[in-house]
Amino acid sequence: MKIEIIQNEGFNETEITIKAKYIDEELSEILACLSLIGNTVAGEKEGTVSFIPLKDIYYFESVDNKTFFYTKDEVYEIKARLYELEEKLSGTTFVRISKAVISNLRKLKSIKRTKGSRLEALLANGEKLLVSRQYVSTIKDKLGV
Repeated sequence: MKIEIIQNEGFNETEITIKAKYIDEELSEILACLSLIGNTVAGEKEGTVSFIPLKDIYYFESVDNKTFFYTKDEVYEIKARLYELEEKLSGTTFVRISKAVISNLRKLKSIKRTKGSRLEALLANGEKLLVSRQYVSTIKDKLGV
């Protein structure tokens, strides 16, 4: 892969052009990362709405008909439903790991097998999430294992 950066004070905005014979797995991953840059999610905490970059979100979770997302140290409520987020985030590093959780694979530190053909995901912030059996193959495919 060849990367060329041209810097010029006359440019008004940053432009990224990708030239490829075809879109392979590596390029798909690069595109997923690029799609997260600049994208934010509106989350509410203590009556204040904040716009959090997707790249800072560890996971989304549905609890008691409410949806939350988690950053390294904070929890925010979001108005969208999990299935809506799953559609919006398709093609990114976010993947459904259980009926109630969509996780950011970029925040994954390690993953290990547990009893019952499930997986335990350890996130970069030390939090552990369980991957349901029905999503194990999806996670393995995304991770290439």
